[in-house]
Amino acid sequence: MFTIPDLFSIVLKNANKTVWSDRKKVSVGLAVVLHEDSLAYLSDTTFNKLFTGQNKGRTLYGIVQDEIDEAGFSAYIFKTEKRLSDTNYRENKFELQKAQEDFFDLLEQAQNLPKSILLGLKQSFQLNHAERPYLFLAECLFYVLAYQHNKHQGYIELDFSRETEVVSRPLEELVSKATGYSKRIKQELNRFSEDELNLFKRIAPYTFYDESFDELSGEYILDYYLISHADFLDLFTKYGVKGNDISRLKEYGLISGGGRHEMIVEKGELSGFQNDNLVLTFSTDSDERITFEYSAFHLTDTAKALIEILEIGTDDEFFRELGERFIDNKTKDIIINFITL
Repeated sequence: MFTIPDLFSIVLKNANKTVWSDRKKVSVGLAVVLHEDSLAYLSDTTFNKLFTGQNKGRTLYGIVQDEIDEAGFSAYIFKTEKRLSDTNYRENKFELQKAQEDFFDLLEQAQNLPKSILLGLKQSFQLNHAERPYLFLAECLFYVLAYQHNKHQGYIELDFSRETEVVSRPLEELVSKATGYSKRIKQELNRFSEDELNLFKRIAPYTFYDESFDELSGEYILDYYLISHADFLDLFTKYGVKGNDISRLKEYGLISGGGRHEMIVEKGELSGFQNDNLVLTFSTDSDERITFEYSAFHLTDTAKALIEILEIGTDDEFFRELGERFIDNKTKDIIINFITL
């Protein structure tokens, strides 16, 4: 069955239990999504009954229909989408991908909805699950409520010209270019705010690459790094990067790690890093194998995708200055050079 209790239960199953820890919190949250003033109309006992199915949501449907009569159907759905997106900002209430997949799996088995609604919601999933997942979820919530009280309810095509307040998705155009990337990365891209994106665009030019042999896979792996802010504080300060900026990138899921890394330097072999235009090489004339450590963050797959899609170039001057500081602090017997690509 595709009903209000079924959908509310899915959200609870995928909820952040420290925020939406029980049925009532989920019911209150989703009722406010369906109508922002619903708390003024629903009694305290209504919310658990919505979840169990004892309350069919007649009052909630009534105030939703009043809003539709006043603003229009499409405008209502778009506002509901935005309320749901705002409520679950950075997925602080529930896991978006799992919830929408569970919604769709339940929809595939549903036999209690008319054909037009079933087909319409399935089409909505296909069109919106990657770029506008909250639109699909908002439509599902509306139609299970509406059909409970109006058996003549059919699926209504949305009029996108009525979209007066766009859900915050500054990467909408960017995501449309993200062909070939996984569903997870596309959904991650949709989560960013404009400020978060601008921060990454400002710091990404200071990253560099390292290709190393992975013994487990037997392949060479290209990894992206951001050198430790703490170890090169004066350099980052010169370029206007603060420690809080790095912490925010970690919070946004764009960098991870931050531990110590090893660089192995052997006679007759070149080791090092590179950016788009320069290679920083480490070599030695010593017969001894030399290992030195450095601290850096790894860029996540989402960050790598952003660099590729946004075509962010690297900053050669920053990279040269980074190399100079490596020279100042180099291990004995290591020779450091730059090669222009």
